[in-house]
Amino acid sequence: PNIQYFPCKLTHPISSGINAEYGHYFKQINLSIMAAEVLKKKIQELMNERDEALEKGDALENQLNDMKEQLLKAEFEKKELERRLKLTEVELDNQSSLRNQLKKKSINLKVEDERIKDDMKSQVKSINEMEELLQLIDTRYEELELDYNETMEDLNAL
Repeated sequence: PNIQYFPCKLTHPISSGINAEYGHYFKQINLSIMAAEVLKKKIQELMNERDEALEKGDALENQLNDMKEQLLKAEFEKKELERRLKLTEVELDNQSSLRNQLKKKSINLKVEDERIKDDMKSQVKSINEMEELLQLIDTRYEELELDYNETMEDLNAL
């Protein structure tokens, strides 16, 4: 490793003995400073990684919350569609029932119409018979009136 000596190296003439005697301490201090710098960089890198991981975690949490919200919306829409489907089924059943009732009414009306037609035919026949009867009565009345007039003339002639 690149070893630098402590920047506060003693420069006084007396210090040469101190440098020689305590130089290994200076080397240890320099190594400790270097190790502290390396650790400081490593800690900074780890903190940066932690911050990135926290940001990613926040983003993932936001995505999870969005997905939960979408799931709740989808569940609500599913329930709404199921409710509409049930209403549609009920409506179809009601329409089918109504259709069957209308078919029955139509059949009943056709039967009633036929009965009315038959009644009308019978009434027309009765009216025709009554008209014929009235015609016969009129004819007979005219005949009787003629006979009466002739009888009266004969009586008056006597």
